Amino acid sequence: MLLEISETIKPIISDSNIRMVVLYRIDGTPILAEIKDKNIKILDLLYRLENQIKDILYHIFNGDLDDISFKFRDIVVKMYPVSRTLVLAILAKEESSIYKLEADIESVCMKIRELVGYEHPSSLHTIQ
Repeated sequence: MLLEISETIKPIISDSNIRMVVLYRIDGTPILAEIKDKNIKILDLLYRLENQIKDILYHIFNGDLDDISFKFRDIVVKMYPVSRTLVLAILAKEESSIYKLEADIESVCMKIRELVGYEHPSSLHTIQ
């Protein structure tokens, strides 16, 4: 399954402004990381994200947020919920426009949901 997920995130990581794409478990453990430059700044940020992932996920899921974004030095970080236990983190250069990748990111999240067998609440139909 990890190989399939790795193939799924290729459209995002292939963008020259994207520095890293990481799929995290809810406990902060990275399941899959595609890192372009393994410099100390990026690795430091990866470590910081692992330590903060529980708090970030709490705000995503309990705050009913679609995503969270913040800036760390010259890197923009965006985090998207994939399921109740997975979150996709995208790290990009500050000058890049990650918003142009929104369609690819949503497509990747949907494909990962299918791979892990998660039905996103927005895709459920309510019968009244």
